[in-house]
Amino acid sequence: EYKLRMAEKYFVQKKYNNAQVLYEDVMPFYKTRPEFQDIYYKYAYCAYNQADYLNAENLFKTYLEIFPNSPKAEEMDFMRAFSYYKQSPKPELDQTNTIKAMGMMQVFINTHPGSARNKEASEIIDVCRAKLETKDYKSAKLYFDIGQFRAAGVAFSTLLNGYPESAKADEYKLMVIKSYFRF
Repeated sequence: EYKLRMAEKYFVQKKYNNAQVLYEDVMPFYKTRPEFQDIYYKYAYCAYNQADYLNAENLFKTYLEIFPNSPKAEEMDFMRAFSYYKQSPKPELDQTNTIKAMGMMQVFINTHPGSARNKEASEIIDVCRAKLETKDYKSAKLYFDIGQFRAAGVAFSTLLNGYPESAKADEYKLMVIKSYFRF
């Protein structure tokens, strides 16, 4: 009980590393008690607040599996998807987590239609799409810059087909024409 009180104190003081260690120690003793739900909730947030998003995503998922009918289930579902978004790298790198984040946010919107977080989830999906568009644009531009004009034409055409509503659609069309002309 003393360890739990200290863990709570550290959590309030935002000393998440200390709190996480103490929560790990006390969780086996509280597993069958009602306090376990709150302990696990704070334990997951300790990982999230330390920027350990991979572990946090797993803890949020496990929370949902253990407590599917919890009043905090919607929040945990959103935070799981948000953890993927936080793992999303800059556009030049592999975008697997960006694609997963988009999918998870869409699933969140579909499963929680009345949620107040839906607007934020939609905005995150838009940010992720913009990141993917930037990655594809940089790839197509690279083909153009190194003189692979046929590949650039195909890449810009694919980019235009993938993002027809883009604000840069006219620029993509021009680059398709320039690429094929130079080819």
